[in-house]
Amino acid sequence: MMEGVPKESKAEFEWAMFFSTWGLVLLALPALYMSITSAREKKQIMENQTYETALIVKIETIRKGRLATPFIRFHYRYSFKNEVLEGRQDYKYQRYFVNFTKDKWRLVEGRYFPVILSSEDPSKHRILMFWSDFGKYSLPFPDSLKWSERVFYDKLRGRFPTI
Repeated sequence: MMEGVPKESKAEFEWAMFFSTWGLVLLALPALYMSITSAREKKQIMENQTYETALIVKIETIRKGRLATPFIRFHYRYSFKNEVLEGRQDYKYQRYFVNFTKDKWRLVEGRYFPVILSSEDPSKHRILMFWSDFGKYSLPFPDSLKWSERVFYDKLRGRFPTI
């Protein structure tokens, strides 16, 4: 494989391979950890699931790094057993919100969406806003949220839907 390559170059190549391999491993570990944590949380929610209604209190655009893709963060509030809890959920802008411009945020702020949560640990929760959110928990998308599809996905050509 490395025939005819000077010994010095072989050593440099081997060190470069060593560091690049461990660099990839170190980069993959946080993603693996997050995936395992997410799967555990989903399992706990599924085993002890209950539902509440969350109020969207604020929407903002955020970046998780200087050059990162923008996210839209939904802040929401819900109550469980007479305790008011707050949460937030981030969605990649390009994936969900190509047509959900800032002027439409007012159509979602102050609206209600279901939250699935663990009755054992209500801090383990997930707001259900999109088809994909419901799909992760094998739940049907409710007719009561059909209005939101038009707000999130339609261009609306200068006029807002009646909701």
